[in-house]
Amino acid sequence: MENTELEFVYFMRGTSGSFMSNLFQTIFSADLENMRKLSLGFPNEVDVVHRYQNEEGYWQKLEKKLG
Repeated sequence: MENTELEFVYFMRGTSGSFMSNLFQTIFSADLENMRKLSLGFPNEVDVVHRYQNEEGYWQKLEKKLG
């Protein structure tokens, strides 16, 4: 599991730090144009959210990796 995925799991469980919480919340609320802009600075974080929203079973894979 890459670090960004681990940070995302912490976010989803409510245990991430304030910066990562705010970043993931911003990505979740962004429209497509703003998500594209966010991906310029935070490509891995945007990718994880995109996969979570669009890839069936992605969250379960993350939880399984974490154990």
